[in-house]
Amino acid sequence: MAERCEVEFDHYTEAWVEDPHTVYADLRARCPVAHSAAHGGFWVLTRYEDLAAALRDWETFASGYLGRVAVPHTTAEKVRSIPIEVDPPRHAAYRAVVADLFTRPAVRPLEEDTRAHAHALLDAVADSGRLEVVQEYATPLLALTLARFFGIPVADVRRLEAWTDAIFAHRLHDPDGARRASEALDAYILEQLQDRRERPRERDPFTAMVAAEIDGAPLGDDELLGFCRTLLLAGREASIDALAGAIWYLAMHDQARRELATRRDLFMPVEELLRYVSPIQLLGRVATRDVELHGQHIERGESVAMAFGSANRDERVFADPDACDWDRRPNAHLAFGAGPHHCLGANLARLVVAIGLGVLLERTSEFAPDPIEAPTRKPNGDARGFVRLPLVIAATAPS
Repeated sequence: MAERCEVEFDHYTEAWVEDPHTVYADLRARCPVAHSAAHGGFWVLTRYEDLAAALRDWETFASGYLGRVAVPHTTAEKVRSIPIEVDPPRHAAYRAVVADLFTRPAVRPLEEDTRAHAHALLDAVADSGRLEVVQEYATPLLALTLARFFGIPVADVRRLEAWTDAIFAHRLHDPDGARRASEALDAYILEQLQDRRERPRERDPFTAMVAAEIDGAPLGDDELLGFCRTLLLAGREASIDALAGAIWYLAMHDQARRELATRRDLFMPVEELLRYVSPIQLLGRVATRDVELHGQHIERGESVAMAFGSANRDERVFADPDACDWDRRPNAHLAFGAGPHHCLGANLARLVVAIGLGVLLERTSEFAPDPIEAPTRKPNGDARGFVRLPLVIAATAPS
């Protein structure tokens, strides 16, 4: 067995947030299974082949541990995130409750409203020559889509955004704020569930959950809370980050942007941008047995981070991985994970990114970083996104 590969890997440092990919490339080359003492200690896998295998091997690299899918752990949580923190076979039963609501045909009816809202958001800034992508475009665009999907007011989605930021992005430096946000979120969920018990709706996630039975028994209160929390929060941040990150790449690469603006079909480019951006950089698993991998000894019970952001730039799998190739084939990226825990909301995220990009490029193919205000990255490196992303844009065509 090789000497333990101990590295200084802390995805919450400013240096890492600024440039994770230099760290990833170094680890892939010399230490693909590395251990960090940060955040209580964890292993990190950085090569595509290792992640793809581990994500499918849920019996060895398990998710069913409260608070340990996140790195650092969310140990203050009392309710299990369902189905994220549940492994097969019960995991499949939970997913089946709402799976038919997340298929491509099921989310397609949201396209018209999402497209119209994207145009309205760009109309609002058309005369200013500037666009702050996060708050003026990506966040409100997703808010409307989620409001339509869940059957709740758009204003409620904005409340959910504030709670999400407190629970995830700020949990380390403001744990009391995270706790209060968690309590407020749970109270809101219970209100929605009670409303659906009294007034059930067609093709509605809340209604599906209160009506569901697994092994002949209805879901308990903690199960409903954990399930609703996941559906409301898990994909929101990643979808915003994916759209903002995609727009940032195009703002930084004139030729790629102008080429993309001539395309009618954005399916393959969206997949490539998801690979490149990797909005969820890493998530954790727990080793259920001792594992030997690349000469490293992972002990049972230790946390293992799956570095999606690194796997999606692995030069062993993707040619010229640090650039976007609109015609990349194959492109089996891991932006939505793999195996039984493959992202349930992937089709909804794809819809928002495709429409957000498509409408922006339809209105103008000329936008660039703001020369006065630099972008601000999120401080939590497990999510690759922006707090602010200011651009200068050419006058947009009318909607």
